[in-house]
Amino acid sequence: MPVVALAATVMLETGERGSLSQAADGIQAHFHVGDFWIGALPTSMTLIGVIGSLPFGHLADRVRRTFLLAGAMGIWTLVMGLNAIAPTFLFLFMTRLGVGVVEANGPASISLLSDYYPVEERAKRIGLYNSGALVGSALGLGLAGVFVDSWGWRSAFWMWIPLGIATVVVLLRTPEPERGHQDADFHQETSADPLLAVDAASLAGKLDLPPPSRVATIDYEQCTTREAYREIFKIRSMWFGVVGITVSSALLNGLAFWGVPFFKEVHHKSASAAGGYAVIFGLGAAVGVISGGYIADRLLRRGVVNARIYVCVFSSLAATVAFVPAFASSSLAVTLPLFLIGGFFLTVPVAPADALLTDVVVAPLRGRAAALRSIVRSIAGIMPLVIGALKGAFGLQTALVVVTPAYAVGGLIMWFAARTYPADLAFVAAESRRLRDLQPNDGPADGTART
Repeated sequence: MPVVALAATVMLETGERGSLSQAADGIQAHFHVGDFWIGALPTSMTLIGVIGSLPFGHLADRVRRTFLLAGAMGIWTLVMGLNAIAPTFLFLFMTRLGVGVVEANGPASISLLSDYYPVEERAKRIGLYNSGALVGSALGLGLAGVFVDSWGWRSAFWMWIPLGIATVVVLLRTPEPERGHQDADFHQETSADPLLAVDAASLAGKLDLPPPSRVATIDYEQCTTREAYREIFKIRSMWFGVVGITVSSALLNGLAFWGVPFFKEVHHKSASAAGGYAVIFGLGAAVGVISGGYIADRLLRRGVVNARIYVCVFSSLAATVAFVPAFASSSLAVTLPLFLIGGFFLTVPVAPADALLTDVVVAPLRGRAAALRSIVRSIAGIMPLVIGALKGAFGLQTALVVVTPAYAVGGLIMWFAARTYPADLAFVAAESRRLRDLQPNDGPADGTART
């Protein structure tokens, strides 16, 4: 249930974006606004998400995270109701800023997943969490279209209110796990999944981790903000990973916007046909986002310490090899199969990368570290603009061929994390055991529970 509850938050966030696009024509007609202001609606949400990441990341390290997320979803649900009754476009624009609170709370979700599930299952669980976005996209683009056709653009917001309330209730009933105990138990417990049970001593021997990369120099509970971020900036493998995945995810952002226009412009298809062909990419992406976590965790159980990194690097190169000829070809017989393959490899690194970036951060700092990563990764959002600029100069087909190798570059940057990841992982395990030993025997003071 924890992964389902957290996946519901990303499902609603992603799905609402899709329903907004379905409502765009109705909003423009009702309020008589142009394309620029319609485009500003989703952008404003993203900006709030970036700005809010730091304070919410700090809260994720200090307060009960399930309540923090429940509060965010409560605000989100209220915003949906306000959007649905908006009397003016300015009112709609201003209230939509509240939607970004869910995106800003992403660090709390990743922090919770890291404490709910064992390290050797982390990538798989993050993959299942991210699959909520796929369900949301289906609801936002499919079901919302039916609602808008039947009851108008306001129904694109009304439809989410019952789901938002249900998510708040589930989050309030979800237990808060003890911070860091999964890292502390990494070499001591067997997997909770009977189908994937691993002898802990055997796993520790296979991994053969080096000594910790460093010795902790701060008190995580009493440290200042400056000291906390200074400690985070010492984690070299995290920064290689976050820069690499930022470069790689730029292509995914670009395709999310320019995929349908590619089929319309290059293959001369209608809007409906282009949307149908783009679904082929979506099918490959859906399988990839779930499979990546399973593959990386399986390799980790076999003793491959850098499994998460290797999966990301290989997939980045494979996706590039598939997409370059897919974009260069003018034949659908060539493009469509390569789109399916490329879509798969494009999303395979999503879960392993998030797991990797979480593995190397001590639990008391995970919220703030995730907030920093969110800010850096938001840079990938400029790729649609880059492709648009290249399109104006060279055409869309050439633009996509030119930017695609950036995905391989991102994978190669992540390769550098392999040198420091094992020692950083050993540091987190050692620190987590030390912090657990310092706790009173009757359990943590904040009411959290072992899960």
